[in-house]
Amino acid sequence: MPQDFDGPEHSGADENVLVFAADADISDEPLASWTVLIVDDDNEIHQITKLALRDFSFQQHKLEFISAYSAAEARDVLAQHPEIALILLDVVMETDDAGLTLVRYIRQQLHNDVVRIILRTGQPGQAPEQRVVQDYDINDYRAKTELTVQRLNTTVVSALRAYIAIEQLARLNASLEQQVQARTAELLASNQQLTQSLAELEAGERAGKQVQFKMLPPQDFRVAQFQFSHALYPSEFMSGDFVDYFAADEHKVVFYIADVSGHGVASAFVTVYLKRFISANLERYRRGSSALVTDPAALLAQLNAELLQEKIGKYIALFYAVLDTESGELTYANAGAFPWPLLHQAGHASYLPLKSTPVGMFDFATYANQNLQLQQGNRLWLFSDGILDLLPQQDTEQKLQHLQHSSAQHSDIAALLQALAIKPEQPLPDDLTILTLTWH
Repeated sequence: MPQDFDGPEHSGADENVLVFAADADISDEPLASWTVLIVDDDNEIHQITKLALRDFSFQQHKLEFISAYSAAEARDVLAQHPEIALILLDVVMETDDAGLTLVRYIRQQLHNDVVRIILRTGQPGQAPEQRVVQDYDINDYRAKTELTVQRLNTTVVSALRAYIAIEQLARLNASLEQQVQARTAELLASNQQLTQSLAELEAGERAGKQVQFKMLPPQDFRVAQFQFSHALYPSEFMSGDFVDYFAADEHKVVFYIADVSGHGVASAFVTVYLKRFISANLERYRRGSSALVTDPAALLAQLNAELLQEKIGKYIALFYAVLDTESGELTYANAGAFPWPLLHQAGHASYLPLKSTPVGMFDFATYANQNLQLQQGNRLWLFSDGILDLLPQQDTEQKLQHLQHSSAQHSDIAALLQALAIKPEQPLPDDLTILTLTWH
């Protein structure tokens, strides 16, 4: 029993005297309250505690008391009142360790880490302070004899401060957990939507690939004594490379190989633009309104101007040529295509070097026509630069020499790829396109 709870013989010590002030005016608006559970088998302890704390106020909150006279009764109270902020708990009640057992029940079974628990014991020997503090999750340990009015107030204030901080932290954690759960749900929904979108995109790319490949010429095309062949292997579903050959009229065949900067869908769209541009000029040529399609340098200059005007943001490395099937004369212009065309004649292979600038890059770029007289038995190889990425040599010059040597020994695309140890069915770092022209 606290000393200040005993009797009038202790009234001389100010700290230990309970002095009850006159009832204050009761406001029409009662203060909010902190809920305190008193657990003790001594009814007098309940009454004295309530009297000692009846005028207590902290952060404009008074105290509301709930009494339990055993640990078992306290369990029922805790189940009905989750708002309890503080428990003033006796140790020895229906059993010598009833209070300590209740502490473990609260922390381990109810998982209530927020409520503050102050042990008050009249028999410290039954529950030594050092062992109890170490073994049990309590927030304070007091002998009933040391709890003066002032100390009781101080202890309750400290406990409530801790309760407020922990409750705020618990609410913050709960809020964060809800936000994380909500965000996780959003991410799951986004991932599902992304997966669906990727599937739709992949389906669209597959469809786009079919459309793009339908724009390609026949794999083998023969006119007079000349034969054209090609192979195109995209690094993705759609290709930034393109190849075409067609008869402009009875004696002229146009062919070209193009490599749009980048690869994939965006570059593939530019190949569609290129195909439409050349097809439109072919139509004008056949109507007799323009000869641009049979003038490589002029066509490249016009294409360069239109790409810059449209601000497409892509450039095209393009080799464009016109073959006269009667004379075997080849007129060509290059717009940055590399490697340069390889000409095979009389058992010798040589490049047709022609440095230039891709179309769609600079408005000051100029292009010039070159003429070459082909002979029967000649073969012309054209490659996109994707082939250089697949050759094992260290530098570009070595790659070009290896390509020159290997192409001289093979007459068709499949045999050349096999000789170069290139497997186009495997993932490629860049689009790969090959075009051949052979005069049989």
